[in-house]
Amino acid sequence: MANIKMKISELFNQTTATPAKPDENLNTQNPNNKQEGETYHHWGLRVCAIANGSNYTLVPYLHNVYNYIHHEQVQNEYLQEQQHKNLECQIEQKRNDIECLNQKLNVCKQAQTDYKENIDELKNEKNSLRNKAYEVNKGAKIKLLLGLVILIPLTIYLFLFYSSTFYSAFFKDFGEGANLMNSMFDANALSKALETSITELCFVLSAPVIFMGLGFSLHFFTIQKTWTKYIKMGAILGITFLFDAILAYMIGKHLHDMEVIIGTAGLDSTYGIGDAIGDINTWAVIFCGFIVYIIWGIVFDMSMSAYDQLDLNKINIKAIDKRIEEIEQQVREEKTKEQSINKEINELNNNISDLTSQISSNVIIDKAVIRTEMTNFFAGWIAQMNVLGQANIDQLSANETFKETLNSLSI
Repeated sequence: MANIKMKISELFNQTTATPAKPDENLNTQNPNNKQEGETYHHWGLRVCAIANGSNYTLVPYLHNVYNYIHHEQVQNEYLQEQQHKNLECQIEQKRNDIECLNQKLNVCKQAQTDYKENIDELKNEKNSLRNKAYEVNKGAKIKLLLGLVILIPLTIYLFLFYSSTFYSAFFKDFGEGANLMNSMFDANALSKALETSITELCFVLSAPVIFMGLGFSLHFFTIQKTWTKYIKMGAILGITFLFDAILAYMIGKHLHDMEVIIGTAGLDSTYGIGDAIGDINTWAVIFCGFIVYIIWGIVFDMSMSAYDQLDLNKINIKAIDKRIEEIEQQVREEKTKEQSINKEINELNNNISDLTSQISSNVIIDKAVIRTEMTNFFAGWIAQMNVLGQANIDQLSANETFKETLNSLSI
């Protein structure tokens, strides 16, 4: 223990004196210093053996290594010259990068100017269209007329169908002459409902209104731009089909009950969902209503679209608005690009300032080289600790000491 203390005292006296120099006489006189031709890894191995792996001696040894490399770089004129040249090359490269970025910045600004000019031109064109006399879109007019020619009879058909099926499903007394046709199209449905009560008439009249409302909702969802419109459209079609299926089932059940009464069907026979699925009458009611409803919805959507396109000036204004929106988005993208380029230029200017301040110094120290060689030295130190059988906790402590020393030296 006394020997270790003497060595520590001797080492501290050595490191607090003049920094170690790569001098042959000094190296041969002090075994703690780097020997001629010795690698830093081997230096770490050797001095760790001298200190017996003591963590107390690691810090002064690391400072000794730092002083040695630092002094070696200061005294190496060729290295200093190369460092200056290297920094000058880096500054020149960054200036070239700034020049390229400035060119991109000019292109970006010019693009914004061009886009804004395009927007102004489109706005002027838009104002001209607003002041222009109403102009009919002939193609949309023909489409609208054809749609109305088809839509009006379909609307009458659906009104008669759903008012009759509603009455037959909920209120009609099925007699001996009842059949599928007069259940779907009962000419006296409204008058019979009125004879019973105003409430019953209103209920029967609400049926076609409900289905027309579903058809209008279907058109409203088709013009939406979000993907959820497909879910909404599917829900509308599903509700309509279910509604038609319920009406078909109720009419089919009434007809079956009538058959039981007149004796054409057995007294013990029943009419369930399975029977309705296999009954042609059920599917006749569904398709006479649902298929026509789908056709009505398509024609209604076509007619509404044609009506929206009837004003040719309005169509052109919408196209201009869309184009303006697209160009404004491009302007925003160019502005974002401009901000990014300006940020890069500022960073390069800051780097040039740092490099210029380093060049102005007479001595340039390559801290990366110092860190690498100190790491090699410490690797040798740890390897020797393994040979000496040092515990893992001692090696972890040495590693923490090494990291703290590097941080204190700012490398």
